[in-house]
This record gives sequence, structure tokens and C-alpha cells, in this order.
Amino acid sequence: MADGVTTEERVTVSQVMDRIPVGRFHRRLLAICGSAWAFDGMEVIIISFTLPVLISAWGLSGLSAGLLGSASLMGMIAGNWAWGWYADEHGRKDAFQWTVLTYSLFAGLTAFATGFYSGFALRFLTGVGLGGALAVDTSYLSEHLPTDRRGRYLVYLDAFWPLGNVLAVVLAWLFLSALSTGGTVAVPVLGAVAGWRLLFASAAFPALLVFVIRSQLRETPYYLARRGDIEGANDRIRAIADENDEEFTPITAESVETRESASYSRLFESDLRNSTAMIATAWFAINFGYYGVFIWLPQTVGAAGVVESVTFAGATVEGIYLYFLLIALVQFPGYFSAAYLVEKIGRKPTLGSYLALSGVFTFVFAASMPNVSLFGAGLSGFWPFFGGLLAASFFTLGAWGAIYAYTPELFPTEVRGTGNGFAGGVGKIGAVVGPILAGALVEIGYLTALAPLAVAFVLGGLVVFAFGRETMGEPLF
Repeated sequence: MADGVTTEERVTVSQVMDRIPVGRFHRRLLAICGSAWAFDGMEVIIISFTLPVLISAWGLSGLSAGLLGSASLMGMIAGNWAWGWYADEHGRKDAFQWTVLTYSLFAGLTAFATGFYSGFALRFLTGVGLGGALAVDTSYLSEHLPTDRRGRYLVYLDAFWPLGNVLAVVLAWLFLSALSTGGTVAVPVLGAVAGWRLLFASAAFPALLVFVIRSQLRETPYYLARRGDIEGANDRIRAIADENDEEFTPITAESVETRESASYSRLFESDLRNSTAMIATAWFAINFGYYGVFIWLPQTVGAAGVVESVTFAGATVEGIYLYFLLIALVQFPGYFSAAYLVEKIGRKPTLGSYLALSGVFTFVFAASMPNVSLFGAGLSGFWPFFGGLLAASFFTLGAWGAIYAYTPELFPTEVRGTGNGFAGGVGKIGAVVGPILAGALVEIGYLTALAPLAVAFVLGGLVVFAFGRETMGEPLF
């Protein structure tokens, strides 16, 4: 007994949140957080379509093109680290709305870039918002979910990413192909405007989501309780219970260990350092492999000699857009399978196996490229290439879902945003290096360029298997 309150009388935030089954509130929250996530995916992938145009328009060298393609990823390093800490210091909701506004604003302003330097700066600043949104979004959603559904819903959150990819494909096709004549689009009053400028201008519309965040979202009960605002935490829990038509149970002050946000050094104290190192390594591996493959994917598919235009409903669609659409669509079953497995067999085996299989199938499609005879003539060509590419996309995006479910559970509330941000920032270092390395090695050959990416996936999976701890069924702490 302490302060007249027995252990049985103490009610923690996790206990109360676990008593509220998934319902109307959680589905509405997933829709809002998922929308921000989809727009993140749209903003990141747009550069894949505009980069070939900008190389021609601005006369970029291979190095300059690689740097421009990686600019937003560089910004995401700073965004992950800075905004993750900000969310722990000043609140999840505040950080969430500012990160969405940041990436929307600078994505739109990229339409006014005049060359490499302005384009690089604006893409970098876009990335600062993107990285922050990824770190904050997962922290915010995870702190509203019951333990038995948290992993699945965090994977569902990441499943919004390919929706953003599909939106990017549609917008790119619209402004760079369907409406474009000689690279420009006729706009009333403005006249002929370069299609890539309109594409970036359209990328500013996610700023409207800020109004939804401000009006519909509130601070998380975990954060409020840890900062000592027990009344605010109970008000928040009551609102969630009421929306789901469930009974409200208040937390008690005695159950809460009040703490201010911690510094980065907390991540490397004895109880967290192994988890911090393990998950940061996994983040590096998945970013190094994914971005190394996908930033250069239009050029890779083109080099494979399988791009053809297709006539659909009377309109001619360039093959590259169809490839990206198919690649995005196959990601959905990748996510859903991971969502099932993280709650069935656990976070650790799901992430480890999906990373390893991502590497295996990346190697398969790399070894099926033209002028690569590693598997012999019988295993090269369209179907090994296309099948390997789809399988790699399936497992890689499933791994993304698993890592987003896993990471927030490894860190306590006072450094959950900081831990998410740190791991994501280390990952984005890999995201910068991967495309640059692949771009440098592609002159030797596509197998040489893609093999390091495949190896990184496999090594990341092995690290998770060797050093990860299972968090399935554990309450947030």
C-alpha cells in the first residue's frame, strides 16, 4: 500500500485503453493518420517521375541527379531526429500538424524551382516535414490502440503508403503525359506551364489535412499522464470511450510515474541500448534496400526492355505507369499478410523473415536483367524479372508494415517519439546512400548495382532474428 491506495485500486493508462475495444473512434483515427501517411508516400515517390524530366531540363549530371533524388531523404534524417524529440517535448498532436504543413508547403513551392540548387533546397525542406510526420504519426496512433490490436492497426497505417504511390502515379500520368504536349500543359490565364511544375504544385493540397488534425484530434492519454495531467488524460479516455459506446474507467494518479521527456542519451541506457541498436540497424537495411531499388525503378524497368504503351478505354498509357500501378497494388496483400502475422506469430519473426525474403527476390529480378546470365537464358527475361520485382515489392512493403508496428513498442512513453525518430533517421541515412550507390554502380551493370541492396535486406533480417526481442502482447510502458 502507498498513500492509502492499494495495488488493486491502481489503474494504469494501458489497462484502461485495453478495456476499450476497437470501434468507431479507432477507425476514424486510422483514416486521419492514414491520410497523412498516404500523402507522405505520394510526396516521396513523385521525384521518381520528375527526375528524368529535370535531368533533361536542367542538364544534370549523374551525381547531381542522384543528389536531387535523395534530397528529401536527407531532409528526412533531420526531420526524424528533430520532430521525434519535439513530439516528446511539446506533444504529439502539435508536432503532427506542423509536420504535415511543412511537407505540403515545401512540396508545393518546389514548383517554382529554377535549377539544381533551389530544387535541392526545397526537396530537402519537404523531407524535413516528411520525416517528422512518419516519426510522429506512428507514436500518436500507437498511443490510442489496445494492446491486442496495436500491431495490426500500425501495419494498416503503413498500408496507406501504396495509396499515396497510386495517387502519385495518377498525378504524374495526368501532368506529364495525358495533359502534356511537349512537356507543357496549357493553363488558362497562365498559358503553357511545364508539367512537372504542375505536378509539384498539386502536391501542396495535403495542407488541407491540417484543418482536420486541428479540429478532430487531441493529445494522447499516455503523453498527458506522463506529463502529470491526470485530469486531461482521463478527459481524453472518456471521450474515446463515449465515441465507442463503452464504459469509462478513470486512471488513478498513483498508477502514473510522472516524467518529463528524456534526452537522446536515454536510448542508450542499459535497458534500451540493445533494442535501439537492433531496430536502428533494421531501419538502415530496409531504407537502404527500398530506396535504392525504388528511386531508380523507372530507369530499371526501362533498361529491362519490358516497357510498352498500352491502349486502355481509347487512351494510350505509357507502360511505366502501369508497372508502378501493379507494383503498388501488390503491396496491399504484402501489408495485409504482415498485419495478420504480427499478431499471429509476432513482430520479430514477421519483420526478420520479410526482410530476408525482400533480399532474395531483389536478387532474383536483378539476376534476370538483360545481359545478366547468372541463372542462364532459361531464367532471364520478362517473367523472372517481373515476378521477382512483384515478390520483392510484396515482402518489402510487408516488412515496412512490421517495422512500424514493432518500433513504438520498444521504447517507453517519455522517449517514444525520440526513439521512433532516431531509428527512422538512421534509416534515412541508408535511404540516401542506397540510391547514390546504386546510381554509381549501375554503369558497371544492374546486377552489380542491385546486389548490395539485396544483401542489406538479408543482413537486416538476420540482425532482427539474432538480437530482437518480442513485444507482441506487451502493454506500452
